[in-house]
Amino acid sequence: MSEPVVLKGFGKGIAVILDNSCDFDTICDYFKQKIVNGKNFFSGYEIPIQFIGRRLNSYELQKLIDIMKTFGGVHDIIFPWDEINFHHLVPMSNESDEKKMLFSTSSKDAKIYKGTLRSGQVVKSDTDIIIIGDVNPGAEVISANNIIILGALRGVAHAGASGNKDAVVFAIEMNPVQIRIANIIARAPDEQNQEQERVPEVAYVEDDTIVIKPVSQF
Repeated sequence: MSEPVVLKGFGKGIAVILDNSCDFDTICDYFKQKIVNGKNFFSGYEIPIQFIGRRLNSYELQKLIDIMKTFGGVHDIIFPWDEINFHHLVPMSNESDEKKMLFSTSSKDAKIYKGTLRSGQVVKSDTDIIIIGDVNPGAEVISANNIIILGALRGVAHAGASGNKDAVVFAIEMNPVQIRIANIIARAPDEQNQEQERVPEVAYVEDDTIVIKPVSQF
C-alpha cells in the first residue's frame, strides 16, 4: 500500500483499509491524522465502519475506536457483522485457521459498547452486541442474537432473546451470575475454583441445555 491507512466510503459507512506490514503505532498516527482532516465527515451519532486489511485484537480495536471518538466526534459505531471475523477481535492460540471461531449473520449489524457495565446498567439490542469491557454483577446484557464480551462476564447475559437458540455468549472471562439463551437458563455454580486458569469460553445450547466450553473446544 502507498499509505498505511486508506479511507473509502461505502453507502453511508466507511471502509478503513489498514496496511498489514506497518507497525500498529504508525497505523494509529496515520489514522488519527485522517480523522482530524475529515472530522466533519466523521462526526455524527453513529456510523458504520469496516476495518479491512489486517487482523485487530481487542486492544487495537479499542484504540482505533478511541481515536474516532476523541478526534472525530463519533458517538456510536456500528460494525457490519458479516464483514467481521471473530478471530480479528480476539487473539487466539496457535490454532489452524479452520479451528478459529467465526460468528456471522447476513442481515444484522453488530452494536459496539465500550466501557464497563456496572450494577443497575442494562444494555439491550435487537442485533449482536459486542461489549469492550467487563459486565459486573448487577449489570445485564440482552441481545436478540449473539453477545460478545471482550472482558469479564460477572453479571447477567441473555442472548437469543427473540427465541433464537442458535445464539451464543462469548466472554474472555466467564463468571456469570446467570446466562440465558432464548428461554433456557443456566446459573453459576455456588462454588467456583478461583485458582483455575481463566480462558475465553463460549456458552451455547446443546440438547436444550446451556453448555459452556473453552473456545478451543467449541
